[in-house]
Amino acid sequence: MSENPTKRLVEQRVRNRIMDSMSWLAEGAEAVRRMSPQEFFEMFYDWVDDENPASPWPKGAPETMTPAEVDAVTIVLKVVNAAVAEIDDSDDDILVIASSWLERISPVARTALELMLIRGCFAEEFEESEPSNKTLEAALRDNLAKV
Repeated sequence: MSENPTKRLVEQRVRNRIMDSMSWLAEGAEAVRRMSPQEFFEMFYDWVDDENPASPWPKGAPETMTPAEVDAVTIVLKVVNAAVAEIDDSDDDILVIASSWLERISPVARTALELMLIRGCFAEEFEESEPSNKTLEAALRDNLAKV
């Protein structure tokens, strides 16, 4: 990958990472079992965070996302924020799974990812105006099929 990527290329990669995090959120309990609950939530907050002073969501959303995609991810953010606020000990996977929040997060994350997959995934090594990364797109579609 380029050592000095353009703003556009960075935004293509960020959109792809958001899509990847939606895939994990859509998976729910199985994903929490494979990673810590803290990682489960943080991999989303790494890319979408309304408290990030540098690029708060949705203002900080990449330009590679459509307004509808930003709206869908904003809904996911609201549900994830509510879950994290209610779950006192987010390091306890049993508590997180038993909380029923994953069942609320999963469908909205799936909806957001399905919407984003309509356009597809962007290339990670060159700029493009329309998504063409069929490899990542196929992997995300496969993950959704398992959920």
